[in-house]
Amino acid sequence: MVAVAQFIPKDPKEKESVLAVLRAHPELQDFIARVSEKAEAMFPEISITLDTVRYDDWDPPVRMMIHITQPWDDYTASSDAFFHWFAHDPGYEPELIVVMPLWNGPIETYRR
Repeated sequence: MVAVAQFIPKDPKEKESVLAVLRAHPELQDFIARVSEKAEAMFPEISITLDTVRYDDWDPPVRMMIHITQPWDDYTASSDAFFHWFAHDPGYEPELIVVMPLWNGPIETYRR
């Protein structure tokens, strides 16, 4: 849990909510650690957060948001490879966690 602890929210209510899911599903900790390690290797600057926000009943109990700071073109190329990598990870359980690589790069690099 040490590697995952840095991603747990500071807000006490949300922190307890995330910890409850991780206690109920200890296999998520290994998956989160692998995904965060891969994200750090693929993207130059990232920040990762975990939360238990659910907008619909079918949303998984945990969201792993990876905020990626790099130019748009680099992000689009890397994020596709990243999606492919974690979607095929044997520990990925989409009913338990959603992994969301989010572009947080310089707006002047964005283009359609």
